[in-house]
Amino acid sequence: MVAATAVTIYTDVIDEALRQVLSAADDLAPVFKNIGEYQAGATKQRFKDETDPDGQRWKDLNPIYAQTKKGPRILTGRTRSLSQIIYQAAEQSVEIGSNLIYARIHQEGGEIRAKNGKALIFSMGRAPGGKNSGEQVFKLQKVTIPRRSFLGINAQDQERIEEIVRDHFEEALDRAGVSQ
Repeated sequence: MVAATAVTIYTDVIDEALRQVLSAADDLAPVFKNIGEYQAGATKQRFKDETDPDGQRWKDLNPIYAQTKKGPRILTGRTRSLSQIIYQAAEQSVEIGSNLIYARIHQEGGEIRAKNGKALIFSMGRAPGGKNSGEQVFKLQKVTIPRRSFLGINAQDQERIEEIVRDHFEEALDRAGVSQ
């Protein structure tokens, strides 16, 4: 097709904008770092709210255990806490999780069985102050830990992650002198 008139668009601004966007696409480490920071914070909030990623409340504690639990909330204690969420960002990904050995059983739920003996033996129900009144000793073949998911991405998280990615590329266009 032959046009009676034409305009050719070729400018240094377009070239620079494309260079900046391609450069931003080559260096996604800042995106994954920002996603990790956001998602670790969102996950820590779930421990405060005692909810899974979709906002469903975690199952209540065993009433006997709840009597003497050390700490204010489910999965949060005075001396150790699953809420110590960490992230590790790389060039092409980010991992968010907990490095505590017991994190997985709480995330997924499941059964714990004795490894080196015939039964699990433990006590619960000690009165505060270390007195033994109310203490019960249990000898069980297995215990079932309910699923209390804390890792995952919900719709709100997905929106924020998309914003983080968009911001990364918009900043690249700003560096090129091109704004929306």
